[in-house]
Amino acid sequence: MRIALLLLLGVGGPALAANRLPPCPPPHPQLFLSPMGEPFRAAAGAADPVGAWFARADADHDGQITLAEMVADADRFFTALDVNGDGELLPDEVTRYERDVAPEVQLYVSRPNPFGMGARSERTRKRPSRKSLEYGGAMGAGRYAFLNIPEPVAAADADLNRAVDRDEFRKTAVRRFGQLDTARAGRLTLATLPRTPAQAAASDCDPTRVAEKTKGSRR
Repeated sequence: MRIALLLLLGVGGPALAANRLPPCPPPHPQLFLSPMGEPFRAAAGAADPVGAWFARADADHDGQITLAEMVADADRFFTALDVNGDGELLPDEVTRYERDVAPEVQLYVSRPNPFGMGARSERTRKRPSRKSLEYGGAMGAGRYAFLNIPEPVAAADADLNRAVDRDEFRKTAVRRFGQLDTARAGRLTLATLPRTPAQAAASDCDPTRVAEKTKGSRR
């Protein structure tokens, strides 16, 4: 009788403790969105795509990104988005970014998708979870980026005229550099940059860490 009671109370031994850990989902492709919204993708098990962005932005390859390098990287991405070359990102170019370049920034998305989030579907859309809508919860691009900015390109429209010019994009890069440079060191390094929510989720579900948690629960 006592054993049955202990089992009901959840203190029946290591086997029950281990069963409380959720299984890890199968590995899937990785996604990182740079501070200005540029997508970097990598296969499951490959090197983290954050490193690919960092290596590109770190123009002199000294292991750190300065403000000037951050602005230059933003300039390069702006040029790629400015399809007609008029120096502004107009609504159709912003829509192209959201639809074709980085569909993961959309809040209402369809499944299945190799990155877990993806392009719109007129038939099936997945709404954000209640948790993601809570204050401070990661939404849109914020799930794959250092900063919780749901749409990082459109958010650069400081004067709200439905167009983002190059100067606005540069000033936004300066502001976001300051948000990431919490130590006010004037430079960013891989060691000082925060984890994205996607990175944190992958780390929490790493089989090695799950095994460590299981081992600890048996003590």
